[in-house]
Amino acid sequence: MKLMLMRHGQAASSDIDPAQGLTDAGRQAIDNLAERLHLRGVTFGCAYHSDKTRARQTAEIMCARLAPDATRLEIEGLRPNDDPAMLLPQIRSWNEDVLIVGHLPFLPALLGKLVFNAGYTEFLPGTVVCLLRVESVNWQISWIERPA
Repeated sequence: MKLMLMRHGQAASSDIDPAQGLTDAGRQAIDNLAERLHLRGVTFGCAYHSDKTRARQTAEIMCARLAPDATRLEIEGLRPNDDPAMLLPQIRSWNEDVLIVGHLPFLPALLGKLVFNAGYTEFLPGTVVCLLRVESVNWQISWIERPA
């Protein structure tokens, strides 16, 4: 099973867009990234995202290009300051490849809970870190991809 942790694309500032949706450049960067991942054969069965507009929009772009038939759901526990430990029981129960679209500081904290000695991984906007389950509760980093 693969678990892909992805930070949303570049978002507008709240004074320009109160919902802080993706900027045009953010949309383009995520679309380009999705195209590169498509060419590598990356896909998933389910995409989870937070309730923030920028995460939903990022998940929509990724699903449209990589997994049009994937289930896409907004779930609780993916907001910037949520405790990643609360998500671990759900992750352990998943049996299909999953994309999680979230935020800082949540994603690095979740990565640290899943991968022993993960070290520092910079989650720039649009970064995807793909993890492979190596045992029932152990993960390793398979690859990292960022928008060009």
